Amino acid sequence: MCEAEQTRRNSRAARFLRIRLTILLVLLMAGSATRAAASTYAVYVPLDDPAYEELETLSGLGFIQTYIDEIKPIARVEVARLILEAETERTSGTASAPLAASLIRSLRLEFGEEVRWLEQDSEDNQPATLHPLQRIEGQYLFSRGVRRSWNSSAPTVIHAQETTPLLPNSDGVPTAPGSNEIVRLSGWAGVGGFLTFYGEGGMAGPVTRSIPGTNRFRLFGAATVLSLGNTAISFGQEEMAWGLGHFGSLSQGNNAQSFPALRVQNIHPNLLPGFLQYLGQTRYQIVFGQLDGDRVFAHPWISGQAISFKPFPFLELGLNHMIMFGGKGNDNYSLLGFLGRFTGVATGNPTGANTNTRVGAYIKLIVPQLRNTQIYYEILGEDYFQPFGGNTFPLKTPFKAPSYTFGIYAPELTADGLTDADAEYTLIDSVYSVHSDSLYWTGQNNFMGDALGPAGWHVNAKLGRWINYQTKVSPEFFFERRSLHPFAPAPTLVGNENGFGGAINLMHIPFKVESAADSLGQMSARASVEYVQHINYSTTNSVRAMLLLSFGLTPPWPSLKLQ
Repeated sequence: MCEAEQTRRNSRAARFLRIRLTILLVLLMAGSATRAAASTYAVYVPLDDPAYEELETLSGLGFIQTYIDEIKPIARVEVARLILEAETERTSGTASAPLAASLIRSLRLEFGEEVRWLEQDSEDNQPATLHPLQRIEGQYLFSRGVRRSWNSSAPTVIHAQETTPLLPNSDGVPTAPGSNEIVRLSGWAGVGGFLTFYGEGGMAGPVTRSIPGTNRFRLFGAATVLSLGNTAISFGQEEMAWGLGHFGSLSQGNNAQSFPALRVQNIHPNLLPGFLQYLGQTRYQIVFGQLDGDRVFAHPWISGQAISFKPFPFLELGLNHMIMFGGKGNDNYSLLGFLGRFTGVATGNPTGANTNTRVGAYIKLIVPQLRNTQIYYEILGEDYFQPFGGNTFPLKTPFKAPSYTFGIYAPELTADGLTDADAEYTLIDSVYSVHSDSLYWTGQNNFMGDALGPAGWHVNAKLGRWINYQTKVSPEFFFERRSLHPFAPAPTLVGNENGFGGAINLMHIPFKVESAADSLGQMSARASVEYVQHINYSTTNSVRAMLLLSFGLTPPWPSLKLQ
């Protein structure tokens, strides 16, 4: 078969898959919108909130059956629903019941108002509400060591800079070597029972000096949300995380800053209409936004869809698709061409209007006989499709240049449910996030997915132990390798960049602070060190270190209700 014919077949396969994905999303939105006639206030939980780890623990222990964590963020009222579900599932005869009870109490303290909505059946009948200050968080961060950078030219173009060594998924918070101070403030307001305004902003960086090229003050996430039944439509600075990785996100994560976008998603998981209900509880998210101007094609558009299903208690699976297109000098298309790129159904001719596409799929199996051990796998293809077969990897999909994550998570390594273990291997293709022009996957010069970048792989392992039902200590080990091969001629190669390191994480779940008028406090810390050979493919070796101390406080002030 000639190469041109094969390319046409690949293009048709890609187009048919995107059409099916788009149709499924339309059906999904229809099913979600008809779930309820009334609406509620949808305030999204920041991705750095400890609630996600608490929910993951409860889900792993078997106390939550309908939590779908492959698409985040989720709304506060959805957390409240999961709290009530966990209380229903809890049994005193289970060895892990004391830990579950502690986590549920903590979540109730943080999301008590939303839990009361559900208990009083008033989720869809709330008056105008004001939370001028929902949470205050102060962080101290110290870092040292050489930071990774990616600066390449055609044919593999990528420009990116590591924000903070050893701290992925940091919302792109700017830091400098040495001491840094970070303050976050969040609040929200609701009007009419269906319109919500929420935001989290603050400042970051060294107090004594500024970081060139960065703004000390910024919005970490903020949006206006219109909820129509179970469908929430938001617009603002949106953050999101897609996929299964516990140590990095292949598809979409919060390693980079949030970006202005329009987003549609369901508030609570729901069943699809008709025979599609057999796919089980479903979550989806659709996003359309615009990226930064620090590239040749300034301010390109970005459009994506993600769907996750839970057809059985032991099985979760999902798909995601993201396309980047347009930008200054790359917008030679009609309105129909714009819509084709926006939906991903027709990406058109790359001449004068190039695109870059990612398509991912993931699956998670839960084995109850092994104390709910989870085995998961994710694949992400970059830019365009290829047929099955080939010699780059024994397991092939229709995607060109696939990257992979394999992992195993044991939430009950010990019979008391207080010890968990996690191990993960990620193999990243040489064209991951890169492109032949400026349509590479970065936001404000930071990777939007896995922080290691293209042409590398990493192995991570973590062992966690709850020491008193409120405090968890988790030592971690990792090995990272990057190759320069895709980015330079062979004579210039120094060798692979190899990093060996470890970390220790500490988390104390939210608790009442009696000395502060029963405010809700929360603490966490991470200390990490890494030795890197040939950092940035040079002859230099570097010892990198990072210390992060975080303290959160939720004031006891009640929300202001305007009847």
